Order: sequence, then structure tokens, then C-alpha cells
Amino acid sequence: MARIDGLLPMATTYIPADHSLLRYVPFARLRRDEHDTVVGVLGAAFRLREGEDYLSATWMEFFAGSRQDQITKAVQAIRASDLKPTFKSGFAIGLVEEICSACESHRRRYSLRIIHEPQNDNEAHAAVRGWPRYEDELLELIADDVWNKVVLNRNIP
Repeated sequence: MARIDGLLPMATTYIPADHSLLRYVPFARLRRDEHDTVVGVLGAAFRLREGEDYLSATWMEFFAGSRQDQITKAVQAIRASDLKPTFKSGFAIGLVEEICSACESHRRRYSLRIIHEPQNDNEAHAAVRGWPRYEDELLELIADDVWNKVVLNRNIP
């Protein structure tokens, strides 16, 4: 059971394997070609910062509607949060099952727990717990092959 902001305990909600996560990616962590066209995400976009215990993302299927509706609503939830994406930033989309599989098959076999942990400023917030730290090779693999669909902030209404 999870405890949020001192409220009564709530049941832990794990994000299903066939659902997707959307993660904010600053412009500096987007992979670009020689013409500055965004072609992907750098592994650094998934690196935990000092003091972070988990990787933050937004649960797309929390929102109803078509896939495009879910993307739009997830981006809008992030924009309405304390995080303020810039015009040139983007968002990476990855499937929970593929993210977990990549981490589990790594030589250190990371076992992730991806939990819906609503926050006051983002009801669809997800915490990716057990996320690898200091594993740049794995983060590059995840950026290249798994959490690799990119949508640009400027392209979302």
C-alpha cells in the first residue's frame, strides 16, 4: 500500500505491461542530425539525477481516447505541471513491457516496478522504480531501441 501526502493508505497500482509511458526530454537530450532535425533521444534523457530515487514519466492510458488523444492529454498534463517544457523540447514514448524487458535482460538484470503515483500537478504521473543508475550503455540501448518514439512539444496542441 502506498501513502501519498499523509493521506490514508491507497492500493498500489502497477502500470500494465501493454501500456505506454511518456517522458519529457529537454532539447539538449534529443538526438539530432547535421541539420538539427530531431531523429531520436539520447540515453542521457533517462539518467537519474543526484538524489532521485526513481524515473518520472506520465502514464498515457490514464487518459481516454485515441492514441493521439492520449499523447495530447499526457503532454498537456506535463505542461500544466511544475515542469515547463520549452518549444524545442520533446517527449519520448515507450511500452512498459519493452522497457522492463530491456532492463531485465541486461547483465545486471534490473527488475523494475512501474507504479501509478499521482501527484498534485500530474494525476497521470508514473514512477519507474528500480531504475538503473550509472548504466550509460543500457540507457543508450533504451533510447535507441525501446523508449524511442519521439513527439515534439511544438507539434502538440
